[in-house]
Amino acid sequence: MVRYYWRRRITADLIDAFGAYFVALVLFQLEGFAATFYLSHHHEAIATFRAIGMPAAFILGPWAYFALLERSSHGATQGKTWLNLRVYTAEGEPVTLVRATLRHLCRIAGAILTLWPLFLSGAKLPSLLHWGLLLLSIPSALWIYYRFVDRLSGTHVVPSEYPPPPSQG
Repeated sequence: MVRYYWRRRITADLIDAFGAYFVALVLFQLEGFAATFYLSHHHEAIATFRAIGMPAAFILGPWAYFALLERSSHGATQGKTWLNLRVYTAEGEPVTLVRATLRHLCRIAGAILTLWPLFLSGAKLPSLLHWGLLLLSIPSALWIYYRFVDRLSGTHVVPSEYPPPPSQG
């Protein structure tokens, strides 16, 4: 049961990574179409658009995917829904928007902590040593990543066939 749960959870996260990236690309394209009309007459705003508009699409896109879907009535992102997983608070209640946003921020911090060997090189292409360190650290990094995200955000990912965790009050 435990291995099956982790397979479902990791597969759901891979599906969600593609989904969040797709949402970010759609926002980026919509922003680009709107900017094309505006920037064709206001050339001085191009630098501002590149500094603010483009990064905003890649920040708001994943946030919209993860936080808004986990806050929805399904209580899960698309990947979790497909694999029958739900997100609850530690008290067994549906996740609020604030809690879902905190979960998304913890997910970003956890990903940075998980991929630390790649940041050691300082080069555009990490050496084989850094890739080797990453491969050696993957099992512990996944465990730390999931525990970090769940504990700091105060949430649990539970299979849909099981009831939510009991209320502690």
